[in-house]
Amino acid sequence: MTAATTAATYHVETFQEGEWWVARVAGLDANYTQARTFEEVHEMARDLIALALDIDEAEVGDVVVTEHDWR
Repeated sequence: MTAATTAATYHVETFQEGEWWVARVAGLDANYTQARTFEEVHEMARDLIALALDIDEAEVGDVVVTEHDWR
C-alpha cells in the first residue's frame, strides 16, 4: 500500500440501463461494472477498483458516484 493509493479519489459515473445500473470508473483500464440498484453501485465500484489495482478494498480511497449518462 502506498500513500498515493490511499489518498486517491475515484470518480464513478453511472446510468440506468433497463433494470441495471452501469458504472464507469474514470482512470482505470478495466473500468466498467454493473449493479442492480443505484445504492449498490458504490460497493461494486469499490470492488472493481480493488481488483483492478490488486489491493484490498480497505486500501481504496474515496469513491464518488454520480448519475451521468455518457452514452
